[in-house]
Amino acid sequence: MKNYLLLIFVFLGSPSRAQFRYSPATPQVGQTVSFTYSPQGTPLAADSLIEGRHVRYGAPSTMHLSRPTSVTLVRQGNDFVGEVRAPKADVAGLAFLFRNPQQPQRVDLNKGKLYVVPVCDENGQSLPHATGGQASVFMRTGFLYEAGSRPDPNWVVALYEQELKQHPDLRPLYWSDYYAALIKQKKPGYGPTVKAGIESYLSSRQPPTPAEFMTAAQLYESMGDFPKAKQLRERQKTADPGGSLVQKDRAMAVRNEPDWTKKKAAYQAYAREFPTSSQLPALSILMADSYYKNNDINGLVAFVEKLPPTQIDVLMLSTIAFKMADEQRALPDAERIIRRAIAVQQLQSKPGNLTPTAWATEQQTRQRQLMNTLARTLEQQGKFADAYTAYQSVINLDEAENSDPRTNERYFLCALRTNHAADARPMAEAAISTGRATTRLKAALREWYARQPGQTPAKADAYIADLEADLMADKRDELREKLIDEPAPAFALTDLLGRTISSTAFKGKVIVLDFWATWCGPCVASFPAMQQAQARFQSDPNVRFLFVNTREGGPLSRVHNFMERNPYPFVVPLDTQQRVANAYKVKGIPTKVVIGPNGRVRYRSVGYNGSPEATVEELALIVEMLK
Repeated sequence: MKNYLLLIFVFLGSPSRAQFRYSPATPQVGQTVSFTYSPQGTPLAADSLIEGRHVRYGAPSTMHLSRPTSVTLVRQGNDFVGEVRAPKADVAGLAFLFRNPQQPQRVDLNKGKLYVVPVCDENGQSLPHATGGQASVFMRTGFLYEAGSRPDPNWVVALYEQELKQHPDLRPLYWSDYYAALIKQKKPGYGPTVKAGIESYLSSRQPPTPAEFMTAAQLYESMGDFPKAKQLRERQKTADPGGSLVQKDRAMAVRNEPDWTKKKAAYQAYAREFPTSSQLPALSILMADSYYKNNDINGLVAFVEKLPPTQIDVLMLSTIAFKMADEQRALPDAERIIRRAIAVQQLQSKPGNLTPTAWATEQQTRQRQLMNTLARTLEQQGKFADAYTAYQSVINLDEAENSDPRTNERYFLCALRTNHAADARPMAEAAISTGRATTRLKAALREWYARQPGQTPAKADAYIADLEADLMADKRDELREKLIDEPAPAFALTDLLGRTISSTAFKGKVIVLDFWATWCGPCVASFPAMQQAQARFQSDPNVRFLFVNTREGGPLSRVHNFMERNPYPFVVPLDTQQRVANAYKVKGIPTKVVIGPNGRVRYRSVGYNGSPEATVEELALIVEMLK
């Protein structure tokens, strides 16, 4: 029998003894195996540096233990030698490839069959899974893909068939992988053969397990037979009424329930029946969001305070609490929610896909985000001292360039209200110098500075200008590259008050044209910023802003109604035929066009970036440069 097994092993592609040799000849679990690799006649024949790389193999259920491991080889003449220890359990053999470690694409895979060291029992007999395990290397690991190759489906099928011939009792372990290999092999007529094999196997089981139904369904799906797969999944649900498929269906029913009262009841029933379901964390997050969206804030607070930490998304709670704070809605409840998130964040354990260092960094980032939300909820309640303390854990002077302008603003305003402006001043200055300050922060720092002993409003203006000097110089340089020089077509339009607005009347002035329409969301969104920009130059007779309505596509009453509802102090010429827009090469709206005192178009910008401060600042710089 021993000789028969050796012949089988050689038949299944064992490398030549001259190519790959190992000792002892019949290694057992836990033993050290010495081996010699001769690269002559292989892709590595000319390489002076070679490493071995191997994975363990065994029963299909143990293949998750297989991790590619490198073995250092020592050159001896034309050969390379190394050694490896066979694991003490869950192993039927080792599969090797050889490569140049400096050029991993240079590899010897033994013609795709790998170099194999079978592990034997105390009688020298190959263990079960000696050949089926090799097939599992190809089917259940990415070992060959890592080397830039793909398994030979014919070889994989041969390995499985040999294993099942030698050990028919192992069929329950290999049947699905074997049929999956036949599907990948795609020999003519494989479909009926595989389907017949699946049905035969299921019929032999009394009864099939839910896992076998699931696996069979997956095999049918891979062949495109979805009706049969669905039928098998229904049988799986019947066989396992509390199993994963039933849980998934019930979870989907909770997700899709439109009635809020019924949705809560369905979730509570699910949580009682499946307290350990893998679907429950995602469902709990969904429910927390649903409580907020249904304005059931009392219910939300009670819900999150009872949830275990594993079912809480702290960043989602932070988002909810921050929105509530911004809206000044149920502020004490918003504070309770974010404090619960902070407590949970400290309890949550490291995910398996993160290193300790990465997790520590992630936790620090989360902590700052949560504390920022806490500070906002406290600030909105008038608890400025507590808010200032919370903001201090968020603000980092060394990261001013990447800081959030609105957080910087809130921090300094809290500092003002609690007599800590001098302490917060360095961060405010850094925020202004790096362009991370809002208009309100600049104004607040200017006013505070002007009130200090020996200072005046004029000195405060110079102080802020000095902080911004380098930044403004850089931005002017950038804007100069954006300047254009094109003719400015003459125009005459009637505005909403019936006045004639003619470009000739503005000769020698800087003219800012804002092309817009009432239906254009970005146009309307930019209006508060444009109002600020216009206000900057309201006392300057050499600057005019015109908000040219174009591409309206509807009755003029719509424009009148819009301006009555939104009383912006704008002059609104009506470009009903789009002639002016076309003349000024307007491709989309909103488009801002700035005409210089010389009557030439010097600047054109399309769209709105969503930042009022950036919009005001850029337009103001352009106007000042052209003046």
